[in-house]
Amino acid sequence: MKNSVPTLMLTAALSLAGCTEPAAPTVNLHRAVEIGDLDQVSRHIDWKSNLDLPDAHGDPPLHVAARAGRVAITRELARKGADIGALNAAGKTPLEVALEHGRTRVASMLIDQGAPLDAQGMLVALVEAGVIDRDTLNFLVNEGAQLDEPDPHGDAPLHVAIRNGHLETVRRLILAGADVNQAAGDGRLPLRIARESAPGRDARFIVSSLERNGARADPPP
Repeated sequence: MKNSVPTLMLTAALSLAGCTEPAAPTVNLHRAVEIGDLDQVSRHIDWKSNLDLPDAHGDPPLHVAARAGRVAITRELARKGADIGALNAAGKTPLEVALEHGRTRVASMLIDQGAPLDAQGMLVALVEAGVIDRDTLNFLVNEGAQLDEPDPHGDAPLHVAIRNGHLETVRRLILAGADVNQAAGDGRLPLRIARESAPGRDARFIVSSLERNGARADPPP
């Protein structure tokens, strides 16, 4: 009997410990996501916080995680029921936000969790906005995007970048292998478009970048 008393006390203590509620979160969910505090995020999950509630900027937690490149937190939120297809105030999904900010590891994880990707459409959208970086460009090409595929107007991504005056995007496309002598839908070559239509103060640099990489103004006779 003497030996059974400590055993019973230990069993009771373990039972009580198993019934203890997880600690309540002490940091706002969106803030916890932004600073990468997985423990606080896990507390919010345990306490049934709304995982899709937008912050003051209209971004749900998954969008905050995608923008900040929080791979582990993004995975945890997605696995625990956060909507990977939710739109933020700008009408973008977490995957779009991740690629817009060059967070390709987050993007890859979201795709593994079932997020759909239109690689070509995403390439054109980011080129048009002038926000595609090298990692995202390589990621989209690996996912099947074609650098020289024309849109319904006959314009390839390089033409789109030139028409919008996005110098760094032009340079990245050229380095990635875009055809500098592919005719656009209006028949003009990239160099002709740059000379005649590229807007802004970077127009001359776009011209020189094309020239240094073998671009012609007109098709060969």
